[in-house]
Amino acid sequence: SVKVAVRVRPFNSREKERNAKLIVEMAGPQTSLIDPENTKPKRFTFDYSYWSHDGFIEDDNGVLVGTGPKYASQRAVFDDLGQGVLNNAFEGYNCSLFAYGQTGSGKSYSMVGYGPNKGIVPITCDELFKAIEADKGDTKYEVTFSMLEIYNEQVRDLLIRNNPKGGLKVRENPKLGLFYVVDLKKTAVGSYEEIERRTAEGTANRTVAATNMNATSSRAHTVVTITFDQIKKNDAGEETKKSSVINLVDLAGSERADSTGATGDRLKEGAQINKSLSALGNVISALAELSTSKKKIKVPYRDSVLTKLLQNALGGNSKTVMIAALSPADINFDETLGTLRYADRAKKIKNKATVNENPMEKLIRELKEENEKLKRAMEGGMIPSEGGAAIDPGGKIIEEIKAQLLANMDAMKEMSTSWDDKLKESQQNYSEKTSQKENAAMRRKTEPHLTNLNEDPQLSGVIVHFIKSGIYNTNQFTVYCRLFGFSVQKQHSIMTLENDQVSIKPGVPGAKTKINGAPLTGERVLQHFDRVLFGSNNLFVFNNPKNPVLPDGTPDKIDYEFAQKELAASKGFSTGGQGLSKEQQIAQEQVLELLPLVSEVNAVSEELDKHRSFEVILISGAAMEGISSNKTTKVMVKMKDLLNGNTWVWERGKFMNRRYLMQDLYQRHLDGDEDVKKIPNEEDPFWEPPEDVLIGTASIFLQSLAYGLDFDDRLTITDYKGAEEGFISVSCTPCLANGKPLGDDYFVEEPGDLLGKPYHFKVTIRNAEIHKARFSKGLTVKYRCYNEETLTQTETKSGTLSPEYNHTRIVTLATITQDHLDWFDQGCVTLQMFGRQEDSVADPRLLKMSTKVNYNYDIRCSLQNFNSNGYST
Repeated sequence: SVKVAVRVRPFNSREKERNAKLIVEMAGPQTSLIDPENTKPKRFTFDYSYWSHDGFIEDDNGVLVGTGPKYASQRAVFDDLGQGVLNNAFEGYNCSLFAYGQTGSGKSYSMVGYGPNKGIVPITCDELFKAIEADKGDTKYEVTFSMLEIYNEQVRDLLIRNNPKGGLKVRENPKLGLFYVVDLKKTAVGSYEEIERRTAEGTANRTVAATNMNATSSRAHTVVTITFDQIKKNDAGEETKKSSVINLVDLAGSERADSTGATGDRLKEGAQINKSLSALGNVISALAELSTSKKKIKVPYRDSVLTKLLQNALGGNSKTVMIAALSPADINFDETLGTLRYADRAKKIKNKATVNENPMEKLIRELKEENEKLKRAMEGGMIPSEGGAAIDPGGKIIEEIKAQLLANMDAMKEMSTSWDDKLKESQQNYSEKTSQKENAAMRRKTEPHLTNLNEDPQLSGVIVHFIKSGIYNTNQFTVYCRLFGFSVQKQHSIMTLENDQVSIKPGVPGAKTKINGAPLTGERVLQHFDRVLFGSNNLFVFNNPKNPVLPDGTPDKIDYEFAQKELAASKGFSTGGQGLSKEQQIAQEQVLELLPLVSEVNAVSEELDKHRSFEVILISGAAMEGISSNKTTKVMVKMKDLLNGNTWVWERGKFMNRRYLMQDLYQRHLDGDEDVKKIPNEEDPFWEPPEDVLIGTASIFLQSLAYGLDFDDRLTITDYKGAEEGFISVSCTPCLANGKPLGDDYFVEEPGDLLGKPYHFKVTIRNAEIHKARFSKGLTVKYRCYNEETLTQTETKSGTLSPEYNHTRIVTLATITQDHLDWFDQGCVTLQMFGRQEDSVADPRLLKMSTKVNYNYDIRCSLQNFNSNGYST
């Protein structure tokens, strides 16, 4: 069976700041999840349950060590999981270990570790070479290393800098029925130090690619593969090879599916957000059912690149371990429950692992024989099928045969090349890179430089730009990489180093640079640990070892989260965690998550000249639902057509869906596959059909009704930002069942007098006045009272900004209850003013301008209107 372990991490700084509640308990192999809103815990049992939440201290070397028997250290996890992988590898079994969990749950810490707290992967590699060195027998050992990343269903080789357009191809070996990556670099390694250097190289390439492509690292899967061969002579004097393939997989973050919003998206079928994880879930479910059922079940390995490559690890010849990483905080209850259920399914899978041992001569002979068959099939134009009849190969099959021929020839060349030659070549290729890296490490201690910040701690501090004496442009950055990415100009910024002081100024007008969250408009001196954002996604921290004085208020450690909070605060969003409800904490998390993504899609819109702008907005639950309640604030994304002013409001799920498709469209644009300006609207993630838009809301408060008094007023209509959009004249009057006024003698001394009695009141909407001319196409008011399921709406009035509605409606409450009195006292009727939008022809002058110019023009117009009229456009 697949062995399954779960591990819970400590609270992070955000969770501590917010006084998060612990929702995970462990006792032996059992893990319990405590629902804050339900007294009954959910219990799961796994092979191992690792408690790493508390009960530890940091020793003088920075290693976390337990203060009691409950704490599971990195070494303890390795002893249970990694040592088993190692033992199986020496016996000749294929082994796989993969980590699953939401972003930030501690997957990478368990797999790779940080600093001196090394994870399973490095400890396994270290122990492998220790065991090899300890063996004084006549066995020859050969170890090769490869590292790849799967992002957006494309495979990138992380041991090379430049990957082919569209990524590496994944093909199937027809003889074995397994998939492999064509032309993946497999490098010979002779020590743990070499693996460590190769891993660092792969991480650097991953970081550079993530920045250049604007890929979110938490969406990528990383697969490290170690091929471990043991060659010795058998009793007959033949050389035999015992081979083990060790797959170490760090899966992408299992984010909230957040289907709310995405489910109604017209383009949802095209999105591949978490496609690999969804496919992996389906494969695990099918394998679990296969292990417990006698039915024939087809396992959908072919549904994604990830499941193709993990086919052998999950359902074939492999001994497999899964470690599921858990978040301990109540804010992540749903995600943690999802992870536990995923792991619970995985433990039902049963594999049949066999030792991979064959005579060397036999392996080479079989490859030669297979190649001869393939050549004959190609020459004869017909391929013999299993039944003996011949089939005519199509073009695709011929292509597959050619690929298999090449793969076999590569395998024969690999076997015939001596191990010493492979090792020598690998070490020669890497010696120059090693000296460069060592030189860079020394320079960091003495020279001013910028280091990158990334949401993944493994990828932070990997890119380094040294700042030389004199004046030069940021496009001259040469160490590790130059500046690329969205909204980065060819001459983006000018930096000057004089007298151990670095100053920076814009290189060209409109170049977007922010220092500590504030736009850079002129020249300024950089201080030690200043945060610098070039364009939309090149985020760095400035280090000046020659003048390491920290400005007041600057922490002694800068991370990605701190920089993002600073950017959010500069846009007016609250980032403090004290005193927030769980719903408010979730909203704040979503704001911090969405802001950099919205910045990215704005940059994509500019690059592709789509004439769309995006912004994160907060809308109260009351405004969305049309009732006053304790519903949480919703984090939404507003898209605006810069040519005609139309706007759309998307839920988070829909935006994440579209953002993924926008990335894919941009990549196709870079690859030159198509003219993205000519794609039809129905396939364009930036296009939406016109729909009525919520202009703003006004609230009728109901305390007067509790005393039988009339409410009559001209209310201000405000948008989600609180800006004035217009006025609406309304009244709310107690009445008889037929709508006639109550008599002069009707009097309510105390609201409680109404209990148990029927109550009627008339809602009247007389007229309105709207400021913005573009809404004259049609204006409608919608509202609902108390717990009504459907909205009541007025007639739509077109061709005017001062509609006369004269709408009346009698609301009947059959029997007044305490809930009704509470509604009168604390609630309201929220009036929603909707404006009709049409796909109107844009101003010809705007069509001549680029998206970037239109965006800046739109911001200026909004500010001018706000300053002169008191309302925004």
